[in-house]
Amino acid sequence: MNIAIPTNDRKSIAKRTGRASEFAFYTIDNGVIKSVTYKKNTHSHDDHDRNEGHHGENENHNHEGHNHEHHEHEEHNHDELLDILTDIDLLLVRAVGKYMRKTLQKGNFKYQLVKIDDISKILEDYL
Repeated sequence: MNIAIPTNDRKSIAKRTGRASEFAFYTIDNGVIKSVTYKKNTHSHDDHDRNEGHHGENENHNHEGHNHEHHEHEEHNHDELLDILTDIDLLLVRAVGKYMRKTLQKGNFKYQLVKIDDISKILEDYL
C-alpha cells in the first residue's frame, strides 16, 4: 500500500493539504514501512494569495487616483498536485476544502480524514 501525507516538518500532518511544503510517501507491505520518500509541493502558494486575497470578489478600490476593479479571474484549483500524487493508494489529510476535493475527484484519488497530527501515530493504524 502506498500512502501520501502532506507535511511541513516530516513529523506532523499539515492542516492545509494544498499549502503543505511537501508530501511524505510511505510504502507499506505486510504491516511494515518499506520506504519513505518526500516530494516538494510545487503547487503555487501565490495562487492561494491571489484567489483568496484581501479584496472580495467584484470589489472596486481607488488607489492613488486609479480605479481598480477586482474580479475572481479563475477558479482556484490544486491541479499541480495531480502530478505530485502519483501511484498512491490513499491520501491521508486533516481537512479537504471544496477545491481540493474537486482535484482529488479529478485524479480519482482515495483520501481519508484523520483527527491526529502525529504522523507516526497515524501510520500505526496501517501497520
